[in-house]
Amino acid sequence: MKILASIFAIAALTVGMNACPVTQAITSQTLSGGTDVLGADTFAAFSLPQTTAVKLETVAVTGQKFTQAWRASSLQHVTNSWEVQTSATNMVALQKDDVLVVQFWARAITGTAQTEFVLELAAPPYDKSITVGIHATASWTLFQLPFKANRDYVIGEAAAHFRLGFDNQTLEFGGVVLKNFAKTKLLSDFKTLGFSYAGREANATWRIAANARIEQIRKSDFKVKIVDANNQPVSGATVHLEMKKHAFKFGTAVSAQVLKDNPTYKAKILELYNHAVLGNDLKWPDWESYSKQNALDALTFFKANGITARGHNLIWPCDTDYCLPTDVVAMFNDPAKLRSRIDAHFQDILGATQGQLVEWDVVNEPSANKRIANILGEDEMAVWYKRVKQLEPNATLFMNDYGNLGEGTLDVEFKRILTRMLELGAPVEGIGLQSHFGWELPAPEDVYNRLNGFATFGKTMAITEFDVNITDEQLQADYLRDFMTITFSHPGISSFLMWGFWESEHWLPNAALYRKDWSIKPNGQAWLDLVKKAWWTDISISSDLNGQVVTRGFLGDYVITATLGSKTVSLPVTLEKTSGEFRLKLP
Repeated sequence: MKILASIFAIAALTVGMNACPVTQAITSQTLSGGTDVLGADTFAAFSLPQTTAVKLETVAVTGQKFTQAWRASSLQHVTNSWEVQTSATNMVALQKDDVLVVQFWARAITGTAQTEFVLELAAPPYDKSITVGIHATASWTLFQLPFKANRDYVIGEAAAHFRLGFDNQTLEFGGVVLKNFAKTKLLSDFKTLGFSYAGREANATWRIAANARIEQIRKSDFKVKIVDANNQPVSGATVHLEMKKHAFKFGTAVSAQVLKDNPTYKAKILELYNHAVLGNDLKWPDWESYSKQNALDALTFFKANGITARGHNLIWPCDTDYCLPTDVVAMFNDPAKLRSRIDAHFQDILGATQGQLVEWDVVNEPSANKRIANILGEDEMAVWYKRVKQLEPNATLFMNDYGNLGEGTLDVEFKRILTRMLELGAPVEGIGLQSHFGWELPAPEDVYNRLNGFATFGKTMAITEFDVNITDEQLQADYLRDFMTITFSHPGISSFLMWGFWESEHWLPNAALYRKDWSIKPNGQAWLDLVKKAWWTDISISSDLNGQVVTRGFLGDYVITATLGSKTVSLPVTLEKTSGEFRLKLP
């Protein structure tokens, strides 16, 4: 198994998906055309290395279009799913961006069961075209997923796997088809089948509770009184409550260079967001090598346009050199010199950005990335937080991490680190929850429960890097809608940041809200429908006999305009939880 572990090393952000019940429409789905990537006989194509961890056998199937399936029964624990997998290699060459479709059936014999389908380079660096997790139920369910080849593959160079290293389960799967449609089809030509998430349905009960919380925590009574020049009530005046800026911070990651060069990009930021983070420009290596002036210019732009900005990040101790300047890595054998270098960085960047950032990620991803902690000790992070607070006392200091809301398994470690930092008196004032999702989409209720777990720390929480990297655009849009709704409904969440919005400037282009030509995707429309419609107040009401207007509005900045005949008056106001009655006097 040691050889397999090195060959099939899996990336940290493995993804998965919940199964939907099979329907009659799905049972008749067939894939016509295309070329069989693994040959016509997939049973002959796949093989399982000798192992004592899983028993793999062939069983007969009735009532389906396929007559035999694999049955995989776990026998003993393995640490990683990829340690046991049945594999096949491509019998036809593939080219980068070829449209591929995988289709197979699966069911659980014991409660629920799971597998992962992977298509990857069969040798280092094991680049993956797709990694998708499957959660099967007791009924046969058809799974179908279109995706693109991430590179060229000569014959025998691409490995397809079903990963079987899962405990206490028996899984059956069959009817496997992997077709290549080359450049003759688009991803959108094929449906995604068998994939969804619990709570997606329009009448899901969690929505009622979430919307009730939103009404309570994100809105307030809006009371306006209109009087005349003699301070007498004016009835029948048209009172327009026009929201200008939301109190809640809705934002995105931004590239300082693209902001400088692309007018459409800049205009979209002004249209869509009141909060922003520079995705790379403030990271330690980028700041010192090329992006300092662009970053400062971007911060000036944000401030001039009323966009609050957060800093990302001061230290990212990941295991690859792009996270840290090269000279810092060379100091790993000299702790005193390393400490001095870190402090100099703090003084440099915090001095240059003083007062321009409302938040800072002091440490990024400490749960998985311990490169500096292994040298200076984990408790050194508390020293960093105290020092940063001295240098920038007005910014809220965050610890930012991934894999905490059901898209990974780092929450236990993250909570342990947070607990330790607070024990040491570190001013960790905010908890950053990245929220990068692939095909594994946790139920909104589960997300809310996980947020409750972090809320026990008594710190503000933020969704800092949200994206959904899948090719099913409607599923992607629905999950954005529901994830935003459940997090907006949590009283501990103070902001929501997309990790980019335009396909040409996004680390995961499929996750963008706008395509390269600036046409909006369904997830972009879902964002607009929430942020600029459902969660936006822009209404006109007539004043009553007492000259009053009483309604509810989302917290934020407004302009109130009262009009009666040729008379009009406007007043800029901020609606807060504690706001009293706003009074306007018509001339």
